Amino acid sequence: MRYTRFRYSFVLPLVICTLLFAGCSLFGDNTSPGKGTNAPPANHQASSSPAATVTNPAVKTVELDILNNIKTYGFNSDRQFNDGLGGLWVNWRYGTSPLQTNVNGTGETDAASGADPRHDPLTDLRYLHALWLYKSQNPGDNSFEGEITRYTPIVKAEFKNSHNERGWLYDEFVDLYNLSHDSFYKDTASSLAAGFSKSFDSDIGTIYKPNSSGHDQGSYRVDTALEAGCALVEAGSLFNKPQWTQEGLSTIKFIYDHAYIAQYHIFPDQMDNVLDANGAANPHEQFFLGTSTSNGGSYAVKGAQTQMGNISQMVTSLLAVYQVTHTQDFLNKATDLLNTLSLPNNSLGLWDSSNGGYYFAAAFSGDSPAQPGSVTIVKSKKEAGRQAIMLQAFHIANKYTNDKYRDMENRMLDVALNHLYSAPMHGVLYLTNADWTPQKFKNGTLNNMVTTEAMGAELESLFSLKS
Repeated sequence: MRYTRFRYSFVLPLVICTLLFAGCSLFGDNTSPGKGTNAPPANHQASSSPAATVTNPAVKTVELDILNNIKTYGFNSDRQFNDGLGGLWVNWRYGTSPLQTNVNGTGETDAASGADPRHDPLTDLRYLHALWLYKSQNPGDNSFEGEITRYTPIVKAEFKNSHNERGWLYDEFVDLYNLSHDSFYKDTASSLAAGFSKSFDSDIGTIYKPNSSGHDQGSYRVDTALEAGCALVEAGSLFNKPQWTQEGLSTIKFIYDHAYIAQYHIFPDQMDNVLDANGAANPHEQFFLGTSTSNGGSYAVKGAQTQMGNISQMVTSLLAVYQVTHTQDFLNKATDLLNTLSLPNNSLGLWDSSNGGYYFAAAFSGDSPAQPGSVTIVKSKKEAGRQAIMLQAFHIANKYTNDKYRDMENRMLDVALNHLYSAPMHGVLYLTNADWTPQKFKNGTLNNMVTTEAMGAELESLFSLKS
């Protein structure tokens, strides 16, 4: 899994506190402020407009149904994971007995197909985040206290001293600290930022992979690099690390200078040839083209496309930086991407006007951002779970744009409740056909597996509506 960017970056209450209130400690206090102090509690939130109140009862109904499905069926007790603590299944087929779990692209379980057992720590993190969000928004309901108790040591085992390259994880851990006041999450956010900083190449001015799978001149996933840059800007403010801030700003500028497709107001998925023959920054990077292996097979990696799941998390990353810095340029960058994906513009054609939601990707015929060529929309499928993050992106943007994207937020809420969420399966599928029906596996069986990655994105996005 890539995410579980949820990156679902909420308004960062602590950061706002740091910027606006003199004398407020970096991460607040674990106790309530005493009488006579102006320091807000650690979960204080501030924004330029009043927080929206969600009144649609279907939102909580879906939240509870998904959480209960995961609570009942999601735990994989295999002791080979996390020193015996276990973790979440990757997916399962609701209603089967015995429960069919961790089915891969062949249509068979990992064990039956001979594939190595799979486990994705990012789904554990998102689930724990969702549990804390539910707890904070429903303080009188203790239904999931046991789940918080179970998954807290799992997440701590998986992310201790983490240096994961995914920038969206930073916001996950900051928000988990704000919700729980457990210093582990604050320390992990700092550790992640330190890892991003270590990956920063000061000679080039950005974060990239120097040599990956034979791409000797350097390459990078655009979403991963941009999100890491955004996280460094946020972390520089939170942890009083001006160097991190400058490295983050440099990374963001580099990516816009080299990967932004000005003709279409969008980013591609991956870039190649970061360096020229002399080892300097290449002013003419190209779209990445290579191969990757998964579950015993190989597939082409085409950087000359824009996947909705990637773009949605880039938007929330830019909005998170704006929430911290209040620098208009970051809001402009976020809304520039949102405008391309909004009606009535829909300039790329990614929004499906017939069935709602976004198609899987836009593919470019050219070889670089400077010469992207024509656009072809991949209409055969939709990435169900991660496009839910667009609901969160529109919701956050509305707070700072006088509800400019209210129509799109309403449309995405309808998609989240009536298409992404499957009531018969009590969860969310990872991929669907364009009309939201399940696809088929290679062996011809129906791919109606609910996945923890998709459900995590859906949950975080629905919970964000109450912030």
